[in-house]
Amino acid sequence: MLGFSARGRAVRAAAGLLAAGVFALGSTLAVAGTALADQNGGATAVLGDFLHAGRIDVDGGVAYGGTVALQDDGRQLAVYCIDLHHDTHDGVRYQETGWARSTLSQNPDRGKIQWILEHSYPVVTAATLAGDIGASHLTDDQAAAATQAAIWHYSDHVDAQPENPAAAELTAWLEQHARDTAEPAPSLALSPASVAGRGGMLGPVTVATSGSSVHVSLTGPAGVRLVDAAGRLVTGAVDGEKLYVDVPKGAAAGSAEVDASTTTALPVGRAFKAVDGSSQTMILAGTAPVSVKAAAQAQWAPQGPVPAAVAREDCGRSGVDVTLTNGGDQPWTAKVGTLTETVAPGATKTVLVKEKEGQTYTITVTGPNLTRTFTGALTCRPTGGSHLPSPMPTPSASSSHPPLAETGAGGATPVIAAIGAGLVLVGGAAVLVVRKRRGRHTA
Repeated sequence: MLGFSARGRAVRAAAGLLAAGVFALGSTLAVAGTALADQNGGATAVLGDFLHAGRIDVDGGVAYGGTVALQDDGRQLAVYCIDLHHDTHDGVRYQETGWARSTLSQNPDRGKIQWILEHSYPVVTAATLAGDIGASHLTDDQAAAATQAAIWHYSDHVDAQPENPAAAELTAWLEQHARDTAEPAPSLALSPASVAGRGGMLGPVTVATSGSSVHVSLTGPAGVRLVDAAGRLVTGAVDGEKLYVDVPKGAAAGSAEVDASTTTALPVGRAFKAVDGSSQTMILAGTAPVSVKAAAQAQWAPQGPVPAAVAREDCGRSGVDVTLTNGGDQPWTAKVGTLTETVAPGATKTVLVKEKEGQTYTITVTGPNLTRTFTGALTCRPTGGSHLPSPMPTPSASSSHPPLAETGAGGATPVIAAIGAGLVLVGGAAVLVVRKRRGRHTA
């Protein structure tokens, strides 16, 4: 079996966010496609190896935690674990997401995690942090372990203490000073992901981005334009700008796609969730410029129902909100999974589809002129409790840190030998399970 580092270097994510097909047949519009629910923009990456880490006492065990790499088209992003008790799998594709649709969704302390990220390693150097706490020296590994321990205190509400005394002082300092801080903006998103109508100004589609500007374009029939609220042709946009697809009066049924792209340094504090829900949730600690894209669809027809459907995960209600829009002049009846819904002309209706935490889902919307399938995995809560995942594989000889593990993927996974009670993976940490005793946990 390959060590994690070798496997991680062999994996590169190149999957698109949206696959859709749109067909205009005479005056009838037929829309079909598959999309990741609630993901019409943002960064994607693949889980990599530890960057800097150290030993941390966590309740009944000793964890090895710190910064982990997410790999994006040759670039490397540093992240911390915010989901301690979930397994971690190498090579899993991750998607940038908002706090409300992650394991931070119902965490009252999530703003304090943001403060820690903005005021600790790697945003602040280990040398500067040593000065903040009056220590003579801190290594990058110690600073990373201290920061991870403080984050776990608020993400998973555990007692986490680095074994290095100076690192433990930094953890205490971070926890003492942490203050509620606002969530950072997304790198790039278009909302809603689909609009529909009989023609004229369809929209708005709102741009959300951390970049200074976004390139926007329209792919569609001749005469259809991408414009701003004043009807002016646009090729660029900024955060918060509203875009419209301007369809000439009397145009035949058709469709268009709004495309947006930019290169931006991802904001520290953006959450990253595994697309298939199989691996623990991360939060961005160190950034680098990355290219991001987003897309939105527009449909129109001169008569009849003109449907659109978008899906958005709803952690507060443990499901997926599927919003149906009918921009036409006749009622539209569609099936959302096993439910049948009728949307009046010019109306919008949202249907909640209940889904199980941590499991993948597929929701298909079918009706006249539209078939759309949404996929994803609801990842809203840390597992919590004393769950310990499967043993991790033999470390890669090329890495100075214990590797992250491929666990629970089917097939046998060898246990690391000669380490007393056994090394297992918990979240983004290699954890040595020991019996609880008073004082510090030791191997």
